[in-house]
Amino acid sequence: MSHTITSTGSWQHTVTIEVPSDEVQSRLDDVARTLQRRVVMPGFRKGKVPLDRVRVEFAAHIEQEFLDHFLPQVTGRTLDEAKLVPVVPPTITNLKFSPGQPLVFDALVDVAPQVEVKDWKGIPVTRRARQLDDAAIDAVVANLRDDAAVFTDVQRPAADGDVILLDSQRLDAKGNRMASTKSKGLRIQLGSPDLLPDLAAALAGAEEGQERTITVNYPAEYGQAELAGKVVRYVVKIRKIQEKKLRDLDDTFARELFRLESLGALRDRVRQNLESEDGTRVRRELEGAITEELIRRNPFELPARLVTYMLGQVVREQTEGREVGAELQKQLEEHYQPGVERSLRREVLLMGVAKQESIEVSDEEISAEIDRMCAQDPRQASRVRARYQSADRRRALGEGILERKAMDLLIGAAQVKDEPIAEAVAGAAR
Repeated sequence: MSHTITSTGSWQHTVTIEVPSDEVQSRLDDVARTLQRRVVMPGFRKGKVPLDRVRVEFAAHIEQEFLDHFLPQVTGRTLDEAKLVPVVPPTITNLKFSPGQPLVFDALVDVAPQVEVKDWKGIPVTRRARQLDDAAIDAVVANLRDDAAVFTDVQRPAADGDVILLDSQRLDAKGNRMASTKSKGLRIQLGSPDLLPDLAAALAGAEEGQERTITVNYPAEYGQAELAGKVVRYVVKIRKIQEKKLRDLDDTFARELFRLESLGALRDRVRQNLESEDGTRVRRELEGAITEELIRRNPFELPARLVTYMLGQVVREQTEGREVGAELQKQLEEHYQPGVERSLRREVLLMGVAKQESIEVSDEEISAEIDRMCAQDPRQASRVRARYQSADRRRALGEGILERKAMDLLIGAAQVKDEPIAEAVAGAAR
């Protein structure tokens, strides 16, 4: 077997491969013998059809099966010998396949761009970290306390903060109940910021057992399209009034709900989680800013087939593999193409920095990363380890680690200006 390589574009090669006729015939015979073992024909038992008869009767099938299996195999072997690593599956063209003749074909191979990354040091970025004071911790703990509240039935008019359990039914223009609009067991909390003003006013002071007719003016921007901008009348039956009771903020609260030894330990956990969340956000913003500037400073051409291939992958993921019309397909491709190209440029440039600075990833680092993923979710540990038994997946994981190490270097070499954010953090952390 022999091959020649011709450069046919930016980051693209055409590899012409020739397989001697004797090897072709040997492979065809192997396919025919495999088929012979399962063929059944009139007058012959399974596996006893003469080989020459199999070759004649199933010639087209044998040739197709040979090509389907042998072409990818011989292409992969040739690319390994040539040290070419395709970034998309090679395309086979100019196939010449005739009995008794060598097999000749071209493999169109796109490889990753090799870019000399310039001006990667001293990129100016702003690090906007939040200042986590006691007020931010208090706000999260208050949210946790609110989430843990219990509701008890009370025999009194509903007040702010109470939950009203009710059944409702819409009325038509004549005041008749619409049979298909019954809703049972609705929970409405008075004082909730999301509660419509008309509904809050109509239910204020409601008591168990009451039936009320209420009118609600829905705003034009209301989330349910069938109600937006309409005036709707309901009849409601009050089933229960429940009072919201907050638990005491003490060590028992921390132990029973979060399995922590004290309220102080809970506050420490909240602080750690908020710091971790903010650190993740800060890192994401720094990476984004550095990536944009790095791309601006280092323009280069991406392989067109790589962009098309990755774009197809993204669209298939977003549509969950469903068939879509040509117009929608075009719209989706236009929508996702900038993000796909940005991601590909980022990868190429980070790999370029890693190569220039001799950054490497060891097998031990890959194993340590797998251990870390297992520790994050012990229940999935066996599945994670099984997944990374594959050499291809370990290699992809190693490339991800390499990109991260290259980004660490870029952040470390950047001109970072700190700009604290004074706003409070409202999220809950567990």
